[in-house]
Amino acid sequence: AIIEDASHALGTSYSDPVGKCAHSDMAVFSFHPVKTVASGEGGAVMTNNPELNERLCRFRNHGMTRTAEDFANTEMAFDTTGAANPWYYEMAEPGYNYRLTDIQSALGLSQLGKLGLFAKERRRIVAHYDERLADLAPRLRPISRTPGCTVAWHLYPVLFDFDELGLSRAEVMTRLRDMGIGSQVHYIPVSSQPYYTKLYGAQSLPGADAYYGRTLSLPLYPVMSGADVERVAVALESIMGTTA
Repeated sequence: AIIEDASHALGTSYSDPVGKCAHSDMAVFSFHPVKTVASGEGGAVMTNNPELNERLCRFRNHGMTRTAEDFANTEMAFDTTGAANPWYYEMAEPGYNYRLTDIQSALGLSQLGKLGLFAKERRRIVAHYDERLADLAPRLRPISRTPGCTVAWHLYPVLFDFDELGLSRAEVMTRLRDMGIGSQVHYIPVSSQPYYTKLYGAQSLPGADAYYGRTLSLPLYPVMSGADVERVAVALESIMGTTA
């Protein structure tokens, strides 16, 4: 099975809208509070496969089914007339409580109606960042873009040449924080996490390690103004010892 981790990609398209499952069996979205669409927590799984859809619906609800056609224990499931007993359910396989609450679902549906606006505003902010930070290259540059991909931009990561800059990433983050600007690293390579090193041992992944060593995410949220982007850019110019 091919499963797309599309947690950051809601509102993005590449040939087809992400989530259409044109090249996968399932696509997974996140509705965490900082994602493009938020429901407080939780997420959703998309699929075009009816059998997978049925199994996902069971899996999110303790593996239970109340569909009479699926019942295996007919002696317990049906009364003498052949009608399904109104209290009856079966657990066809183990599952979990992966249900969104009604309140979360209502919030998510409301947010989903604004997806186009959110994506448009995020693209506006990214374009402003790109223009404003262009003069800081090559010591700082945005990540490369894929032709034909229209991105909804959950994050705005840039790549630093910390050696050339003469500052560590921690020093840059601390100086930004002292100016009231948050930043974060997305992400620590999965291969370095203890769970996976215990399973597979130390892994040599030079591409992932090189990216991790240089990346830093700058603030990005839909209501950022041009003045907010300017404030971040001026702070970076100050830290890097340059002026626009």
